[in-house]
Amino acid sequence: MAEAVAIAIFLVVLIILQVKEQKKITLAAKSSWIKKSLSVVLAITLLIIFWSNNPADQIKLIAFATLIFTFGFMKEGFSEDHLIKLGVLTGDFDEFKKIQIEELPNQAQFVSFYKNKNNRLTLVFNSSQAEIVSYFEQMNLQDRLIIGEKNKEKDRNK
Repeated sequence: MAEAVAIAIFLVVLIILQVKEQKKITLAAKSSWIKKSLSVVLAITLLIIFWSNNPADQIKLIAFATLIFTFGFMKEGFSEDHLIKLGVLTGDFDEFKKIQIEELPNQAQFVSFYKNKNNRLTLVFNSSQAEIVSYFEQMNLQDRLIIGEKNKEKDRNK
């Protein structure tokens, strides 16, 4: 039982830390109704399929389902000095070698953050390209910016 309580406490602390980070978001990424729907369905499905009569297992299962449900509704985006994305601990822009901004057909912006050749994070924004570029220029990151698809062919050939 102590193990279940400890797991639940750690998951609640993780959720609290993520919620605190969300309050720092100045430029929010677009949220997906698919992500929200899947988190609700997955959380409920886990509770139904894995429910047991053991109170310790119930505590762990409820904590895990709550974590999945909560992460489905959390926002992602930029704060005043770093990237806020689920699963990213620091999000410091200095960690990224390049930042690519591509315009999607629906006027949304697809922003990719490259740590190395095979490791990237992506976000979609409803903001204008000029607004996102301005944000990175304020952060003094214009030397890492790639606008559009240029240099994509070079990356494929490496």
